Amino acid sequence: MLIDFISIVAAGFAAAGLVMGLNRLSGRRLPKWTMPAGAGVAMLLFMVWNEYSWADRTRLTLPESAVVTFKNERSDFWRPWTYLAPVTTRMALLDRGPEAGLPADPGPEMRHAKLYLMERWRPSYGLTVLFDCAGARRVDASAAGATAAELAVADWQELDPEDPALRAACEGGGNGRG
Repeated sequence: MLIDFISIVAAGFAAAGLVMGLNRLSGRRLPKWTMPAGAGVAMLLFMVWNEYSWADRTRLTLPESAVVTFKNERSDFWRPWTYLAPVTTRMALLDRGPEAGLPADPGPEMRHAKLYLMERWRPSYGLTVLFDCAGARRVDASAAGATAAELAVADWQELDPEDPALRAACEGGGNGRG
């Protein structure tokens, strides 16, 4: 958050410097209000760009095999432009690629995946999840190395067969191999 504040202030100073340079080139013919107005507009535009692009910029830090399975978009009255285009505030990404460092394949109908939960202004979390593709259910990291008997009594969470995370984990090749 501090980095964002510093970046917004820097955008304001850069815009003010640009307007000051244009003013000198024009023989000091620009009105005096153009420098603070230019700085303010630049700061506002940078803030809006920063809010709308954080999800894509964050996604680019993960391996290409990570798939976005959930996005929370919202509109707020203090950001009236979000009523035209809601801003993403949270997202979940699922990675089954070899970079995920997953355990061995637990069986033909089970898939391990790395689930990343990200929210604007909050720390990100990553956890290993085991999906039962045939039963449309999942269990979190505690069962990652469990035996078949332990999995039978694990605290499974039932999922909709069309759940994006379940589909991303179960469709494609073998576990962790895309």
